[in-house]
Amino acid sequence: MIRPLIKIFFLAKAAVEVGRERVEDCVDALTARATEYKSSGSEKVSETKDKVREVANEVSQHVWQRSEILESQVREKIRRQVADFSLGALGDSTEINELRAEIATLRAEIAELKQMKASV
Repeated sequence: MIRPLIKIFFLAKAAVEVGRERVEDCVDALTARATEYKSSGSEKVSETKDKVREVANEVSQHVWQRSEILESQVREKIRRQVADFSLGALGDSTEINELRAEIATLRAEIAELKQMKASV
């Protein structure tokens, strides 16, 4: 259930990024070619439709690719955090075991000293 929601989140985020970039590119292109679009012939209309289809297809591919990239980046970040946490927990358990061993040694020394004191 969570995986599809995460996928939708990344698709939406990628769509916003790619859409923003495309809108900026289109505005720049329209500004540069303002004189070319003054004629409203049927040829220009069909060319525009083809161009719109091409751009829509390209944008959808970019959105999908960006979504995959974002998802893999987040997965890698989570993996690194889990690995760091696991290594930290392993370090903590190693320290705990060392402290237990030290406590056991001290208890043995105390018992030995008590035994020596009792025998004197």
